[in-house]
Amino acid sequence: MLVLNSLEVTLMALVLVLVLLLLRVPLHVVMLIVPLVSAFAYGGLDFALTIVVWTSMNITTWSLVLSLAVISWLVSLYNGTGVVKRLCLELSNAFKSYTATITLTPGIIGLLPVPGGALMSAPIVDELGSRMNLSKVKRLFANVWYRHIIVYIYPLSSVIILASAVTGISLWDLVLRQIPIAIAMFLIGLPVVGFNGGRANGNVRLNVLIRDIAPIVLAIVIAILLSPLDKILGIEKISVSFAVIASITLFTVLEGISLGKLLGSLRDRRIWELVVVSFGIMMFRELFTHMDLRPIMSLLISHGISGLALTIMLPIFFSTVSGHPAAGIAIATPLITSIMKMNVSIASLIYASAFIGYIASPLHLCYVYTAQYYKVSLAEGYKYMIPATVTSLIIATIVSLTF
Repeated sequence: MLVLNSLEVTLMALVLVLVLLLLRVPLHVVMLIVPLVSAFAYGGLDFALTIVVWTSMNITTWSLVLSLAVISWLVSLYNGTGVVKRLCLELSNAFKSYTATITLTPGIIGLLPVPGGALMSAPIVDELGSRMNLSKVKRLFANVWYRHIIVYIYPLSSVIILASAVTGISLWDLVLRQIPIAIAMFLIGLPVVGFNGGRANGNVRLNVLIRDIAPIVLAIVIAILLSPLDKILGIEKISVSFAVIASITLFTVLEGISLGKLLGSLRDRRIWELVVVSFGIMMFRELFTHMDLRPIMSLLISHGISGLALTIMLPIFFSTVSGHPAAGIAIATPLITSIMKMNVSIASLIYASAFIGYIASPLHLCYVYTAQYYKVSLAEGYKYMIPATVTSLIIATIVSLTF
């Protein structure tokens, strides 16, 4: 049997994902097939089965699956009861501008600290996008892009805290360096969603807005308050699951949902398809955790790529193939510090490259789940994602190395 190294497997996996998606193979099928094929190509049948076993025994897998399942359940309830349309109307009346609403709402809801949490704002953006005559692809971009801008400079974000810890640079120095980059990212996205998306003419009904958004706010607040529980129990994001279950309970009470309708909402196919997607992505992460990544480094160094280029390319690469910026930072930083002296500029560039690079990753949960929700191909989304991320990375490089 022909055995591939980590570089060959990585390239094969990325190409296979894109080809299958272009062929309109359902995403949940793709995310099961590709990691299994990749693991088989790297280490044979025994290694592929081992990856499945390791993924199944990893408590992080099931905490992710649980949190994603309950979030999907809450989203299904918002959609099935029509509350999302009412909430969209009241948010539009509060912000007045549709453009302001579609760019600010994902970021506010994005403070819910869970991978794939873009599902919470997806139905709101979908309704707003319909009013603004935005294509499904533009709605995909708006929901993913604007979800991450606030989180990018959020000082309680686990990603920027990790970046500060592994680089040894002050958290606040990193945050301050990212503010102009975040502003630029916000502006970069505006041509896609439109500068003049229309205005809501009605007056906001504050009591209705509070009632409809209260379950979402409750989930965010409880998740933040209970976040220390994750470390105490050693179960990542279990606090989010508890928070969203509390949110579903509040939603059920406020909207007078019967038990039959509550349980009936679990028949929504999207809930279970996204659960399968979650498991597949965790198989990907398990695979890349156990592969020897030295061939990738050897290729880069052998081609005489400069230290500065590696500072940009390595975080992007590892964030892309893992679907998480933390992996890009954690893996790339030791490699970069072995050839360059760390300072605030280099640390800022590592963080920016890892975070911005992962936004358009085909393994990025928010991107994957939003595309699945809107029934849009990931490949179609790159029409807007790639120009936005490339432009943002150029600006991030200039800001990181200049100021």
